[in-house]
Amino acid sequence: MIVVQLIGAPSCRRYQKMREIVVTEAERLNIPIRLEEIDGAARLAQYNPLSLPRLDIGGNLVASPNPPTPTAVAHHLQTHAQSS
Repeated sequence: MIVVQLIGAPSCRRYQKMREIVVTEAERLNIPIRLEEIDGAARLAQYNPLSLPRLDIGGNLVASPNPPTPTAVAHHLQTHAQSS
């Protein structure tokens, strides 16, 4: 199972788009993920606000602050699925 961290405010349009892309691509590729959504002022204070939202897949930064393409997410998910 691949750990995917989505860091930011759930009300953010870019955050919502990142979440939609990750969930859709994981389902399409049939790759199990554990989606950790990190929000809340105390937890977000650890990150540069200009870099939010951000998407980490398998501990690697994939996108910040703009949503990645579905192709990029699929590539990262497949890479981590093969190395697991």
